[in-house]
Amino acid sequence: MYNKEQITTCQGCKFKTACIFSELETGAQKEWQTLRNFKKFKDGQPIYAENENPTGVFIVCKGRVKIYSTDYLGQQLITWIRHPGEMFGHLALFSGNGYSCNAESMGEAFISLIAGPAFNKLMEKFPRISYLMLKKMSIENKAMQLKLKDTAYKPAKAKVAHTLAKHISYKSKNTETPTIYGVKRTEIAEITGLALETVVRILSDFEKKKMIERSPSHIKILDLQALLKISHQQK
Repeated sequence: MYNKEQITTCQGCKFKTACIFSELETGAQKEWQTLRNFKKFKDGQPIYAENENPTGVFIVCKGRVKIYSTDYLGQQLITWIRHPGEMFGHLALFSGNGYSCNAESMGEAFISLIAGPAFNKLMEKFPRISYLMLKKMSIENKAMQLKLKDTAYKPAKAKVAHTLAKHISYKSKNTETPTIYGVKRTEIAEITGLALETVVRILSDFEKKKMIERSPSHIKILDLQALLKISHQQK
């Protein structure tokens, strides 16, 4: 159950520049913080399920959330991974239809929820929010088009390299050893749409070529430039 107990304040959040909150006027920011409810999720805990009725707009305050669909064999395809400051669940809310995917925490996660009716009233009171939401959805639409293009035209190695580069930890992004935490081999397969065996083989190849170093809890990037070069390859 979501409650009003403050996990973090938006003003003091180190991820606020990634959140729509940072682009709101002062009055909207105050109401935004008042309307938020919070919940702590354990690793792998469901947030919502496909076909459920939308409840509102979710924001990742800490941790990560995967948005995925499942086929009749139970195989997952990850559509998005939402990071701190990012929003999800808004498309179903605005469409008025049930969720088209599932949402689940990746590791421990702290999630904010603004209920649908409250968010709609907030947009009516502060019209700039509607503009920001349209802008956000346009960017997401473009990102999805690029992902579909990559699925069609990128070779398997490029897909894995791109996924690794994209999921470097926020804390280690600008360090000498960028690192990926908490992304499993199965999840790389689910993000790229590749067979697990293919992902395992490619990761082993990257490790042999000294581009990455793997451990049970993380993947360390040893040669980011080489990885980025592979990620831009086309078939």
